[in-house]
Amino acid sequence: MKKSLLFIFLAALVTTGLLGQVSPVLMTIGDEQVSLEEFERIYRKNNNESSLNRQDPEAYLELFINFKVKVKEAEALGMDTTSKFINELEGYRKQLAKPYLVDEEAKEKMMKEAYEWSKYDIRANHILIRLPESPSPEDTLAAYDKIMAIRARIKSGEAFDVVARATSEDASVHQNGGDLNYFTVFSMVYPFEEMAYTTPVGRLSMPFRTSYGYHIMMVVDKRPARGAIKVAHIFIRTPSGTGEEEKKEAYEKVQMVYDSLQMGTDFGDLAMRYSDDRASAQSGGEIPWFGTGRMIPEFEDACFAIEKKGDYGKPFKSFYGWHIVKLIDKKEIGSYEEMKPELQQKIDRSDRNAARTDNFIAKLKNEYQFSENREALQPVYQAVDSTLRLGTWKAGRLKDLDSQLIKIGDRKVLTGAFASHIEEEQYHGKARDPRVWVDQLYKNFSDEIVIDYEEARLPEKYPEFRYIYEEYHDGILLFDIMDQRVWSMAITDTAGLEAFYKEHRKSYRGEERIDAFIVTCSNGADLAGIRKAHKKISKGKLDQEALNAKFCSNDTVPCITLTHYLVEKGENEMIDSQNGVSGPGPVIENEETSTFVIIKGKRSPEPKKLLEARGKVTSDYQEYLEAEWLKSLKEKYPVTINQDLLKRIKS
Repeated sequence: MKKSLLFIFLAALVTTGLLGQVSPVLMTIGDEQVSLEEFERIYRKNNNESSLNRQDPEAYLELFINFKVKVKEAEALGMDTTSKFINELEGYRKQLAKPYLVDEEAKEKMMKEAYEWSKYDIRANHILIRLPESPSPEDTLAAYDKIMAIRARIKSGEAFDVVARATSEDASVHQNGGDLNYFTVFSMVYPFEEMAYTTPVGRLSMPFRTSYGYHIMMVVDKRPARGAIKVAHIFIRTPSGTGEEEKKEAYEKVQMVYDSLQMGTDFGDLAMRYSDDRASAQSGGEIPWFGTGRMIPEFEDACFAIEKKGDYGKPFKSFYGWHIVKLIDKKEIGSYEEMKPELQQKIDRSDRNAARTDNFIAKLKNEYQFSENREALQPVYQAVDSTLRLGTWKAGRLKDLDSQLIKIGDRKVLTGAFASHIEEEQYHGKARDPRVWVDQLYKNFSDEIVIDYEEARLPEKYPEFRYIYEEYHDGILLFDIMDQRVWSMAITDTAGLEAFYKEHRKSYRGEERIDAFIVTCSNGADLAGIRKAHKKISKGKLDQEALNAKFCSNDTVPCITLTHYLVEKGENEMIDSQNGVSGPGPVIENEETSTFVIIKGKRSPEPKKLLEARGKVTSDYQEYLEAEWLKSLKEKYPVTINQDLLKRIKS
């Protein structure tokens, strides 16, 4: 899809007022009319009860006008047509649109459905006839006929497990005869769970389809959910093919561990020493929380059978080996409100999300009277071939097909647009049959058409979306033009900054400053001699080099550091501690050095140099540039205000 066209449409809604404006005009700025509703909405948003600096409408009006004339100038300069601006606004728009392109009602319904299902565990038998990914109609019909014939055998009285072992294409059927044991919500793909939770116990379902193929199911039992459990375990492995001697050793080992537990040995220590599950052994045998259907049945049953936290059960054997489990914690199904965040997260990560999207698209199709002409696809079906699998198929003249393929609302989509889509997206298909590949790409194409149509109408359907979008549109322009005309200019215009500083130099007068030296000496220095020479140091008669030559015991290795400071109060804690008293201050001893301050004197307040005051000068220069710029903008875009309307707005 051409996203830039959608952006242009949205921008037109914002900048030209195609959405309609029934509110009276409060002011005009140049040739632009600003409604009472627009100003009042923005005023109230920025001056609500939680605002730190609330203003009355008259005071806020000046800020609003300044904002408007800057944005208007940015538009006049074409800053809203640059690729940088368009891409940035497009990114914001996509993020803004996401919450509106979800059926919240359906989402809530799906979460409540999952919560109700989570209250029960289901035990079911099933038979699967697989379908290839993106099957052809012939594949689909053959699989459906096969599953119906299998269902007829069971209905006529044959045992489910016998038929399952003979016909099911599920990999585990030879071990379990189609018995899935107990499972709970989010354990299976959504269509499978839906059938499991809606089929009465003892009833054989009709065939139903999932991403794996066609299934039939018989629900064996439905029990109250066990909830979730956390345990630690010790595992002694007896893999398939283990000999009798090894089996005996494993049994004796697990009995030894169990005896140690009964004698009071710590479970975690034994797990670390003896468990063959090395991943959990490092944490004392602890494994993550799990619920029904996550572990093998005998392991789950043994865990849930322990009633008291901290207790452990007797050793038991599974297909994989021997286990001893200790109960750490259990939790029941929480309330809907408690589980809602978890349910939402699981739904978003599962195939339920795709089902929800399909339902949302179906709802939009109905709302906008979506119609399609599948006959228009015939030339495409005839033209596609095996080059689709290579990603080299070319649409050629098919791009010019002008037959109507889709109609949604007031928009018509031609077959040629879909032919172009196939050429662009052919790499994403997976079907073996080119015709099936076309159908797969067509579904994606038509879904995008519906979503894009809805997205383009968000501003007129949802005023709050339009308002936020406008704020982003104007906010980006405001930032860009302020950076260009004020912030960056004040930094790069060195000549202008210097001229501004010279004109306002007296405004940057500093406070009284202390003229001082800080002397740091290592242990090899003549500290007493240096302190006696403080007057010469203050007068500049002894610099660092001279001090090292005169007062270091090893005149080839510097042992004295002399640093000159000219500071205001509060800028240097060590100098402040001497309270402005002239001469040498007290010595601060460290392990290897001694440090003291020499106060030379005080300097009266004087204008700071540009380098010293650059931050404040730059800030003031920015304010000056902005004020001068605003004067010229208000001359360029004259402002008139309906004072009577303004007085109606209550602060």
